[in-house]
Amino acid sequence: MSKNFEAKKVVVSEIEEKIEKAESIVIVEYKALSVEAVTALRAKCRAADVDYCVLKNTLVRRALQNKGIEIDAKLLEGPNAFVFSNGDPVSAPRLVKEFIAAAEKDKKQSPLTIKAGIMDGAVQSVEEVKALADILPREQLIAKIMGCLNSQATALAYVIKAIADKKAEEAGEQ
Repeated sequence: MSKNFEAKKVVVSEIEEKIEKAESIVIVEYKALSVEAVTALRAKCRAADVDYCVLKNTLVRRALQNKGIEIDAKLLEGPNAFVFSNGDPVSAPRLVKEFIAAAEKDKKQSPLTIKAGIMDGAVQSVEEVKALADILPREQLIAKIMGCLNSQATALAYVIKAIADKKAEEAGEQ
């Protein structure tokens, strides 16, 4: 076997490992992405425990096939980058959506376009990726749930105290 083939096998296995560890993956098409924009995007990715990688489409296709994930070949055409969420599954979709929104806010054409996503071994549409991006982060969801539980417990304590006060009042009248 040639050295080139062996090198590609190594890269495919590295991509497979990234796919396996990722909570979610966003496939984006990039066009006219300046060095400054890439640097800023990569810094945001590092801060969010997200990997932004430009990989060869054929090698990604092979790695996905090896993982049993079937993807439309058209999604892996053109200049693509792959954004891997390593912790929170909504990190990569949110980061990409915010990057696109920031570019559009500045009245610029966004250099990134969401093509698809992958989560739990299933390919997601653009709409599903955007919906995932709108979900609150895990910490905020837990805080909201705890707030709801706390308010319910507080309300229950007030009801129990009111009942106890009423019974004490009735006992004092007799």
